[in-house]
Amino acid sequence: MLMKAFLAFLLVAISTVLCAESKCIVYNTSQGIVPDKLNVHLVPHTHDDVGWLKTVDQYYVGSNNSIQANITRTNHVMWLMGADFKYQYAHTWFRQMDKLIHYVNMDGRVNALYSTPSIYTDAKHASGESWPIKTGDFFPYADRPNGYWTGYFTSRPALKRYIRMMSGYYVAARQLEFFRGRRESGPNTDTLADALAIAQHHDAVTGTEKQHVANDYAKRLSVGYMDCPLLNISYCPATEVDLSHGKNLVVLVYNSLGWNRDDIVRIPVINEDIAVHDSAGRTIESQLLPLADNDISMRKYHVKAYLGQTPNETPKYWLVFTASVPPLGFSTYTLSTVKMAGASSARSSVYTFQGDENSVVEVGQGKLKLNFSPEKGKLVHYSNSRNSVKENVHQSYSFYSSYNGTEKDPQASGAYIFRPNGTFLLTPEEQVPLTVMRGPIVDEVHQQINPWIYQITRVHKGKEHVEVEFTVGPIPVDDGVGKEVATQITTTMETNKTFYTDSNGRDFIKRIRDYRTDWDLKVDQPAAGNYYPINLGIYMVDSKTELSVLVDRSVGGSSIVDGQIELMLHRRLLHDDGKGVAEALNERVCTGSECTGLILSPHMECNIVQIQGKYYFRIDPLGEGAKWRRSVGQEIYSPLLLAFTEQDEDSWITSHVSTFTGIDSSYTLPDNVAMVTLQELDDGKVLLRLAHLYEIGEDKDLSVMTSVELIKLFPGKKIGKVTEMSLSANQERAEMEKRRLVWKVERSSEPKVVRGGRVDPTKLVVELAPMEIRTFVIDFENVLSNRVFSSNVVGT
Repeated sequence: MLMKAFLAFLLVAISTVLCAESKCIVYNTSQGIVPDKLNVHLVPHTHDDVGWLKTVDQYYVGSNNSIQANITRTNHVMWLMGADFKYQYAHTWFRQMDKLIHYVNMDGRVNALYSTPSIYTDAKHASGESWPIKTGDFFPYADRPNGYWTGYFTSRPALKRYIRMMSGYYVAARQLEFFRGRRESGPNTDTLADALAIAQHHDAVTGTEKQHVANDYAKRLSVGYMDCPLLNISYCPATEVDLSHGKNLVVLVYNSLGWNRDDIVRIPVINEDIAVHDSAGRTIESQLLPLADNDISMRKYHVKAYLGQTPNETPKYWLVFTASVPPLGFSTYTLSTVKMAGASSARSSVYTFQGDENSVVEVGQGKLKLNFSPEKGKLVHYSNSRNSVKENVHQSYSFYSSYNGTEKDPQASGAYIFRPNGTFLLTPEEQVPLTVMRGPIVDEVHQQINPWIYQITRVHKGKEHVEVEFTVGPIPVDDGVGKEVATQITTTMETNKTFYTDSNGRDFIKRIRDYRTDWDLKVDQPAAGNYYPINLGIYMVDSKTELSVLVDRSVGGSSIVDGQIELMLHRRLLHDDGKGVAEALNERVCTGSECTGLILSPHMECNIVQIQGKYYFRIDPLGEGAKWRRSVGQEIYSPLLLAFTEQDEDSWITSHVSTFTGIDSSYTLPDNVAMVTLQELDDGKVLLRLAHLYEIGEDKDLSVMTSVELIKLFPGKKIGKVTEMSLSANQERAEMEKRRLVWKVERSSEPKVVRGGRVDPTKLVVELAPMEIRTFVIDFENVLSNRVFSSNVVGT
């Protein structure tokens, strides 16, 4: 009742203030906290979005009294003042708040004051109140019955992928900058750092910006990355060189992870008779796969958009080989032409199976086998002989038709909002063949799902997971209906409405369809109301097995049906959802001399965006999937970094170091630890951030306290001082802990948080508890000699 009375009074006060005759008076805004009154903390805020927990009515008016009672415990209430863009004219807002505080306090029934989140939090803490513990998150949220903010989990998937790719590249670039030594002038990683920082804005990576703004984000990112940026569409001039005249191509492969790594390198090449040699000169196994028509068409269009012209020559093959790379280090491989029969890369055998064939096609070189049905045109069975897992698996595509809104119900599907108006399975218009490519390293199954969806399913030798590469678009909308394209992996697993999605790539949160542990839930949209953001992956379990899916960018996903995982891959919409973008999510790629936003020039060609991406899946016995999710998840985020140069005979190899590791050659990071940051700072100190990858109880072997030896992490260096910092490294942890607030909680049975101990300055060992991230600034003695390698290691 106190809150309702205050709201009524505040509305009257606001109208009085805004309508009163303007006079040159001084408003008293110096009031602090008054213990025996309701204190209203006015906090200037440029994004006054209250729909994070409940609807506006539930939050402010108090239709849900139990939730409101929890929110407004004690006599302190935070009142966020502002909305999008309002502080572009900040003086007008502060002038009105001055008046509001002045006249509210003259009335005296409540106390209004200028405040900040920290002042408000300190006041709540000082009350001595006991508080409930909230675990999990608030996803998915809605601001009205059909307004679920779950569309932006997928919006602008190409930009999401670009940001993810550049983030992994930035991690590697900072490491190399540390090993090489930060330059006092010239190129460094700062430009990319700035571009990535601004791309983390909540209207950037989310895809909820206007088209021309999205273009600007991408342009800024492109400035920081120059080496084969179009490799994903088979365009890499550095590898498309003619080696038939005696030249060799040197491929330097860098691994930014702290473990030894065997992974696949895939580059386009022109020559057929190519052999791959490791740094010791040994010929290693390699494979040539012919470029598919889909690769060639995407290459032609996007290279023209990128360069303004179509390249003269198109490579014939993808060259694939396995690179073995040490932790935080590189290995070097040499490509050369050979004339001896049988000495070159193996050419893939290509088979085409027609849709009317009543047979089963098996692919897979090792333990993992997949069975495809040419008649059905799809995957039908998954088996792994190592762990005896067998499962009927089907993979399919569908689209949600987007609700366009009406006069009575205007909420349309848009950049923020996912509001479907029906679901439609996508099937080939006629039976299409399966094209199967086999070789010693990888088997591939190519499928044209429909005229605008192309898929490649891969099984690599030595890998026990499936890689699915998809090309979606341009999504047709000539019927006047926007479409939101999803893929499904369907099994016979009995999952009882339950699945798990990651929280920012860290812990996994249990999800139960149409249910929330914190409140009674009414779901108005069965699909949109059960969609969640997926940054790392999603998995589901039954009594015997668990199916895990990992993604290469942030997407939306769910388990709408028991035994099935669904990912939304792409969205093309024709209406704005009224949440501030003021523009339909209808992306275009343009070639020509001009392109401004969505305005089309008669001098340019435009096409609707195609997106290309990958996801990965694997089935394990119950309780054994975490190792794959965590290790391969790191590999997806931090792919091998490639650099190229040409040489005459062995001129480059003989004058450069061909293999390198930045840590002690006998050491690797533990399997449950990732190096998040290794960065040389402007003052010569080093920022180091280490993260434990596992949750408590997630894995029987790896969900334990672990340790990292700093001496072995920095061989040849004398560590002078190690200072632990806060997560963001803006203050020392010891000082932060002094100011940490200890809260009273209603339930005292919560497990005690376990953290790694203090770093002994003699032993220099860092302990990490499950899910712990620790940040350090390290001082080295003899800073001028910190450079790990010079220009003759990898070239300048």
